[in-house]
Amino acid sequence: MIVTTSKYGDRWDLLAYDLLGDAALAPELMAVNPELVTLYQNHIPEGVEIVIPEIVAPAERITQIKAPWKKD
Repeated sequence: MIVTTSKYGDRWDLLAYDLLGDAALAPELMAVNPELVTLYQNHIPEGVEIVIPEIVAPAERITQIKAPWKKD
């Protein structure tokens, strides 16, 4: 089991993108941390331990579109 500690301003979608490579995987991240979802909704306070699921995401599920500020 992999665990990380939240930083100021973390949200489920940001954590999913940073830790799993795709913001669309936020529901999977939330599913393994149900007690945090009910307590904190979308924003997670600093210093909370978050379990990271060991997911092998299907290639078609990972978005290939880059944000405008990340384009080459």
